[in-house]
Amino acid sequence: MKKLTRLLLPFVCFSMAATASAQGTTASLPKSKQLMVVVTDGWNNLQGKIFVFNRVNHHWVLKFSNAIVVGTAGLAVGDGIIPFNLPGAPVKHEGDKRSPAGIFTIGTAFGYGDKKDATWIKDHYVCASDTLICVDDAKSGYYNTLVRKDTAKTAYNSFEEMHMKKDYYKWGLFINHNSGKVVPGDGSCIFMHIWGNATEGTDGCTAMTEANMLRVLHWINAKNNPLLVQFPIVEYKKLRKAYGLPAVRI
Repeated sequence: MKKLTRLLLPFVCFSMAATASAQGTTASLPKSKQLMVVVTDGWNNLQGKIFVFNRVNHHWVLKFSNAIVVGTAGLAVGDGIIPFNLPGAPVKHEGDKRSPAGIFTIGTAFGYGDKKDATWIKDHYVCASDTLICVDDAKSGYYNTLVRKDTAKTAYNSFEEMHMKKDYYKWGLFINHNSGKVVPGDGSCIFMHIWGNATEGTDGCTAMTEANMLRVLHWINAKNNPLLVQFPIVEYKKLRKAYGLPAVRI
């Protein structure tokens, strides 16, 4: 078998001494100058809103906001940079059609265009050609990783095509859920990408119109250590002050 070429996804791994809860926490966020907040009306809701902020003089300043959809089944607690224990909340696992709730760093940007067509993106960029896939086989050593399928004969039994007939992945971002020390079965291939429409949920990603996805990609800058905070609005309000997060409303 040919050696499988792995496309490294940039992520930041933080060690947290305590497990956070909705009632309080001793953990703190890494320094960031860019923040995306996604909120929905509840764990089982697929529609919501994203708020995009810049850090200016120690304050979060809203840049823009727009409608989004998450997983068809809603949200579930995922594996981010801080472990959360939220009693009664669903927990993310492979194939549950829920988007991960939590606090996440951002990985590579991707799209159907060549690299020369994406020089305006201030992040690592991967061309989602016909050979690019994301492995969702929990038994594979390449689980939750973008790879080129033309460099391998086996090593995985299931995967997701990154160059689709539809425009879902024409532009997008890899969200670092279950990254670093990957846990088999905790969920894979979580993206921010273009939606089908305002009532069509995803398999576990966060999606929006193409115009809004492009706006996010023009705004985001890997040097600013951007973060995604994603929760139902009730849980977000409970955690907001503990982490110094901005107020939002749907």
